[in-house]
Amino acid sequence: MKELMALDPAAVRCPYPYFAKMRADSPVTWIDELGCFAVVRYQDILEVVRDTERFSSRMPTGPKAAADTFAVLQQLVSDGGASIEALAAGMGMASVSVLLSADPPSHDEQRKLVSRAFTPRRVRDLEPRIREIAEDLVEGFVARGHCEFISEFAVGLPLRVIAESLGVPPEDMAMFKRWSDDLTAVIGNHQMSADQLRRMLSAFVEFFAYFTERIVERRAAPSEDLISAIVYSAAEGERPLSDPEMLAMFAQFLVAGNETTTKLLGSLLLLLLEQPELLAALRADSSKIPQLVEETLRLESPVQGLFRVANVDTEVGGVSVRAGSSLWVIYASGNRDAEEFTCPDVADLERANSRSHLAFGNGVHYCLGAALARAEARIGLEVILERLDDLALDGEADLLYERSYVLHGLRQLPITFRRR
Repeated sequence: MKELMALDPAAVRCPYPYFAKMRADSPVTWIDELGCFAVVRYQDILEVVRDTERFSSRMPTGPKAAADTFAVLQQLVSDGGASIEALAAGMGMASVSVLLSADPPSHDEQRKLVSRAFTPRRVRDLEPRIREIAEDLVEGFVARGHCEFISEFAVGLPLRVIAESLGVPPEDMAMFKRWSDDLTAVIGNHQMSADQLRRMLSAFVEFFAYFTERIVERRAAPSEDLISAIVYSAAEGERPLSDPEMLAMFAQFLVAGNETTTKLLGSLLLLLLEQPELLAALRADSSKIPQLVEETLRLESPVQGLFRVANVDTEVGGVSVRAGSSLWVIYASGNRDAEEFTCPDVADLERANSRSHLAFGNGVHYCLGAALARAEARIGLEVILERLDDLALDGEADLLYERSYVLHGLRQLPITFRRR
């Protein structure tokens, strides 16, 4: 586990043997490097994430990263490397409890308001546009016979979907991606450099300013985008969301709406490249694609786990946990728990309980965008298989993963193919 906390490339790429050893030896373990307990068994994870009275979501990315990052940010300001405005923006965003970082009853009120923007009907209505974007991206490289799949497809598909949903024009897309990269760099990585933290602060300031303007515009002239849906989400008699709450939500939508699906798409294709029998099965029966999406979510969860804080003195898995203690609930470990999933390390296209995985969390914090992520992954893979044949890894390129113990996914995936 020390290797994973040190972000050793091999451990980041495949942390699952560490999780398996913990499940067998000590399923609720104190991790010095993070200053928290790790919870690794499926049923223990469910117990924690479903009990919002005993366990709070107020610090979902963990105490270590928050404390270390804040110390460096303060030093940057005192050294003149960042402005007070930037620090205030960053800390202001962190201090707003919204959705992922909120507890009931405020969480439930917020979710009720914004869930209207993520209904199954809205996702179905988006599917033709998702396919258009996927086709357009493939058209950009299909004639070459090779591409870097992450940057040329896996990034663009969910990024364009969420950006268009938020009403971000095409000319702002590169800026949108830069913000996403800078805001997520700290997640699962408390070894960030001063330059990385400075860029994160700048991203907060720019993001706040940009979307504050969009909120003002939508109040004056509503449109059909997600910003308008959130601005006007409160029904008569309900409390409308404050501007800081909306800004924090948009930041979560930005990250959850593209970073995680990018990682899912990369893991999907790599799984097919490494296991040709799966690719052959999908060629023979494309109706199995949704099942492969579920198995990939289970086996290579884009979010490996999030954190909870104990509200009271309690016990988890037979281990005493004091009030105020943090717990890292490792979804990726629970998803390979043999007590819940038979042959847990194998992608099984006939598995009956694949959708029981924890990749989207569980309980009140179950991912709002789960249906959209599933649709993007399914349609994206459908288009790839329809347009490309003889898929293969391009040479002996290293498969580099994000430097994070929370976010799990490829940074690059060079492939070759033949146009179908």
